[in-house]
Amino acid sequence: MNTPPTPGLAPLPDHRNTRDPQWLRAWARFEHVTTPLRQRGLTCDVDYGLDAWIVYAWPPDQDAVVIIGSDDGWMVTYETPAEDRSSMTVLYDSRERPDLDGSTHVADLITAVDAHLRTSANALPPPGRPRSRWPSRPLS
Repeated sequence: MNTPPTPGLAPLPDHRNTRDPQWLRAWARFEHVTTPLRQRGLTCDVDYGLDAWIVYAWPPDQDAVVIIGSDDGWMVTYETPAEDRSSMTVLYDSRERPDLDGSTHVADLITAVDAHLRTSANALPPPGRPRSRWPSRPLS
């Protein structure tokens, strides 16, 4: 399925699950994370890992920003090359700092991703002006 992009947002991932009710529920659960990332031009996807939800985001250089969300908080890693895990850097980890209101440090998470994107070799356009082509990845 080739979903047309929403103005100002990177497109949804290009796979058959974007119409699956279970995937749509997971997507809705993490819209507060995926929307700011998509505003920055990153194509995002959601999946369930071993015991936590995972949000994948692909910057223009096609390496992966992996956001693991659990009841304990968030951990954000940057993996290069994508899905290889030969070089993984932790960008943000809120698991040691509980957040009583349930937002679990999402603003800090986005700030950490922004800082990484600013320092990466391929800088992103400002929010609201995504590039025209982004990689799409299927769910594992």
